Amino acid sequence: MILVPVLAALAGLLIGLRSRVLVVRYAVPEGGRTGAGPGPEPGAGPGPEPGAGPEPDRRSGPGAAARAVRPEPGRAVRPGPPPLAVEALTAAALGALALRAVAGGPLPDRSAAAAAVAWSAELLALCWLAAVCVLLAFVDAAVHRLPDRFTLAAYLGTAAPLAVAAAAGGRWDDLLGAGLGGLALAVFYLVLFLVNPAGMGLGDVKLAASLGTALGWFGWDVLVAGAFLGFLAGGLYGGALLLARRANRKSEIPFGPFMIIGAFAVLLAGPVP
Repeated sequence: MILVPVLAALAGLLIGLRSRVLVVRYAVPEGGRTGAGPGPEPGAGPGPEPGAGPEPDRRSGPGAAARAVRPEPGRAVRPGPPPLAVEALTAAALGALALRAVAGGPLPDRSAAAAAVAWSAELLALCWLAAVCVLLAFVDAAVHRLPDRFTLAAYLGTAAPLAVAAAAGGRWDDLLGAGLGGLALAVFYLVLFLVNPAGMGLGDVKLAASLGTALGWFGWDVLVAGAFLGFLAGGLYGGALLLARRANRKSEIPFGPFMIIGAFAVLLAGPVP
């Protein structure tokens, strides 16, 4: 049984290698350069014209736009997280989910094909969501942005395996709860965005759909707990910054990582498959 978490962690390590490349590519303000390396890009001009200001960043994350800072011409710029951070966190997340799944009960009997498919599909949905969320968390922490292609991938890669799990295990009520949970959490964040666009972004709304789908699969109590812990984690972090005088009440913080922390704290502590 321990082989499943080990294989999941190894898969997470390999996925993390690719995720790191994507984090470096997308951890730039929207409309800015991606994959920046030493010197100007081939075919690029000598740099911004004198007196030209930074391009505005239409951020898809909590708060207003993050200001784009142009690198000095000819200076090497390689944005990215610390070495092995993405890989280690992805491996740890997938390994922990698989370990929780194994610890939650015996593996399905091989003769019960439908049960095995349902168990595997459920675990696959959560592992996929975790892998994409690690990527999103690093990008959001760097530039306060949650790219649409990854929030969409998170949602589709979570919903599709859960649909397979529902069909194989006859868990149609759980699938309905997942769909309604994703819708409810997304609408909740959308209301927050409409009330205070400077404090919440559409990227958070889209991420909430994926997290709400995974949490709703296990019930409304899990959904509420995951959402609450996300706000609690974000509030504690903001309070710590205020106490340390590293921020003020108008400072912006990326909220996506805290949404993810709250959701997976509940999933790992609760009824993962």
